[in-house]
Amino acid sequence: MSCHDRLLACSLGALLLIAACGQVRTLPADFNPDAYTPIDFAQLLEPGKSRLSAGQLICCQALFWEFLTYDPAPVYYYLNQLRYPFSWGALEWFSLYQSSDLQGYFPRAAMTYAQRLDYAPKRFDPIIIYGELVPLGGRQLYLQVHHLKTDRLD
Repeated sequence: MSCHDRLLACSLGALLLIAACGQVRTLPADFNPDAYTPIDFAQLLEPGKSRLSAGQLICCQALFWEFLTYDPAPVYYYLNQLRYPFSWGALEWFSLYQSSDLQGYFPRAAMTYAQRLDYAPKRFDPIIIYGELVPLGGRQLYLQVHHLKTDRLD
């Protein structure tokens, strides 16, 4: 195999890896809460078993925990950074808990910096997240926030 063929094969392999990584979706222009399917937090923890899929609009009650200082998918970080050089690094990752006894941890939620400033969630705030399940890489999904409300579904 010539050097040119190896370079072509490596380039093709890199393109396939990048294509298999996460996605960043644009936020909808108008927010309509009726377009989102209410789910239980336990379903968010195991989307495969709950038959949740990428592209699905959901709303879920949770407790805000904290903004993360790390990317929750380090294996895919650099490939996602190559695919979305401006928008991937602009995501503000945060974690959620299902309950105040710190059960049901979910570290794959993201919002934009502007949303972070607008919503300004605090630790243990009961929130309702309206968002879209988006591929992160591999079989993982993350929850991209469209709207956040500090409230309860009740």
